[in-house]
This record gives sequence, C-alpha cells and structure tokens, in this order.
Amino acid sequence: MGENYALELRDISKSFGSVQANDHVNLTLRKSEILAILGENGSGKTTLMNMIYGIYYPDEGHIFVNGKEVTIRSPKDSYELGIGMVHQHFKLVDVLTAAENIVLGLPGKGKLDMKRITEDIQKLADKYGFELDLSQKIYEMSVSQKQTVEIIKMLYRGARILILDEPTAVLTPQESDRLFDILRNMRKDGCSIMIITHKLQEVLALSDRVAILRKGKYIDTVETAQANAQSLSEMMVGGRVDLNIDRPEPENVRKRLVVKGLNCKNKEEVKTLDDVDLTVNAGEILGIAGISGSGQKEFLEAIAGLQAIESGSITLLDDNGKGTELAGMDSISINKAGISLAFVPEDRIGMGLVGDMDMTDNMMLRSYRNGKSP
Repeated sequence: MGENYALELRDISKSFGSVQANDHVNLTLRKSEILAILGENGSGKTTLMNMIYGIYYPDEGHIFVNGKEVTIRSPKDSYELGIGMVHQHFKLVDVLTAAENIVLGLPGKGKLDMKRITEDIQKLADKYGFELDLSQKIYEMSVSQKQTVEIIKMLYRGARILILDEPTAVLTPQESDRLFDILRNMRKDGCSIMIITHKLQEVLALSDRVAILRKGKYIDTVETAQANAQSLSEMMVGGRVDLNIDRPEPENVRKRLVVKGLNCKNKEEVKTLDDVDLTVNAGEILGIAGISGSGQKEFLEAIAGLQAIESGSITLLDDNGKGTELAGMDSISINKAGISLAFVPEDRIGMGLVGDMDMTDNMMLRSYRNGKSP
C-alpha cells in the first residue's frame, strides 16, 4: 500500500443475482489528483463508486483509505472517512434554500445559527471559486446551480475524497469549463477527486490519470498525458474504433417549425427571449448553443407549451406545408390537438419523471387523465 494513496480498492467484486457488476476490480486514487473512471454504459462505474460511498456493500475485496483498511456500510461511514459523492441525480429538498440543504442532516442539538453557518459556507464557496446564492430555493435553480450545492454540501461535511457521477451530463460546455476550473482549485487544495464519465475529451482535458472498466472488469490505469482519444476508446470497447463520424447530408429538407418574433418574460418581468426568429427543417438535427441563462430553456419550454409567451408565432408545418399555430397553446392543448411534439427537460428526475415510480408507471402517467378513480 503506497503512502501517497488516498484510496485503494483491492479485488472488489459485486453481483446482483446472475449479473456480475464488478469482477475483482483493483483501483488506486492518489492524494491531490483527479482520476477519471472511464467506461461504456453498464461497465460497472457507478456500482463501484456506490460501494466506496456505502450505498452498496462489496461481496468480496478490501477498501483502504489513507493506508488503513476500512469497512463502509453506509454513507454515514463514508462521511466519517472524508468521502463524499455527488450523484448524477441530485439528492436535494426543493423547497429549502441552498444553505439549508447544505446543513440538513448534520449532527447537533438546539436551534441552528443560520447567519453564522451561511457565512461559513460562503467562505468555503469563495475559497474554491463557487458562485452561488445561498438564500435561493432549490426549485428556482438551474441544474448547474443544484450541482454546485451538492459539491459544497460534501465539502462542508469535510470530504477530502470526492466522487462525481457524470457531472457534465446535463451541463453546457461553458458550465462544464467552469466546473473544471473549480475542480482544479480543489485539487490544488489537496482534495482527491474521482469522476465517472464516458466523454473522452473531458477526460483528456481534466484528469491526471484514467482508469478503464469494461463489462465490470478493471482493464488498466494510464497517465492522461500519455493517452489519446483513440487509445482510450479502444481500451473501453476492447477493439479498434473509428472516431470519424460520417455526417450525411439531410434528405427531403423542408421547413417543419418556424418561430418568428418570439418574446417571453419570467415572473420577475425580466425578458428572457427577445424577438427570436428560428427555422427548424425536417430531416436535420439543430443545435442551440449559448451560455447558461441565455434563454435556451425558456425557448424550448415556449415551443412545448410550458412557458407563457408575450408575443410572436410558433408555426408547425406538415408535409403539405399546412401550418398549425402553437403560440398560446399549453402542453395539454398541444397533445389534445394530436400534435406529435415531445419535450425532454434538462432536469430529468425533478421535472420529467417520478423518481419513486418504475419505468412502466412513468410511461403510464402520460394518460392518467383518461383513467378512473378506484
């Protein structure tokens, strides 16, 4: 066991029935480093991290923290060892403020001095470069702001080993760059960070080393400086991968959605969309880029009937060029009109799904208005 290791896993195995999620995995995390855990979906990345955090208990193997073997049976044990994990789907209470979520569940008796606590949290946020309004309610926050709350919550609890599960899955490129700057500041301060991802460019830009998992098995750990996208992808899938994407020209291009002069305001009467014009053609994928807060969310919600608009038109054209005006229609009216329009929100769990229900129940929710009470 090297003294320079903050964390070491030896022969960690975990199975769920006949499915072998992790098969004798060996892994090391050095002090003051960013280690990327790379692998395809189903390679066992999240299961492995959940064992470090105490959500699962390994069937076999040993875990060492700072050179000492430990037993982690719950997240409480991981907190005491200085381990924190930020899940892909956040564990926050929407009606509480950022500061209240950060201190929620901490030991102590009596009334909390929230003024002093908020000042302490702000000092911690400033130390690493976080930008956050601690008095803001969670339900008012963007996905990146919620992620910031989760990270600060772990740091406030004393975590020096931080695990991030797909931290950039729903972030814009600008938000991702900002997060990377903060993680580098944390590394300079002596934190050890593990990032679960399958995005090769992020791995190359941020990490010091890369550990690769494939079908539950540990493949190798390489220095990032000696790797490239081709070599990492080949280790991920176990064979040669062609990274050159063939982009064929769209066929039967014709106007499908035409937006003209779209204007929207939020509840504070601040303009979120200002005379937006846009055309979406059939047979193409249109990307909408912009830094956080530029109106992308409001624009898509306005098309889906989830955002009230002040003025403008949203016209959906059929194959014959006949138009249907969507402006002024809410999502229920759009559905009743037989218009095939789907909206996937950035906050999948908070806005798009019911987390306590399984896949079948979530799928059935779309028609619950047609059901009958028992």
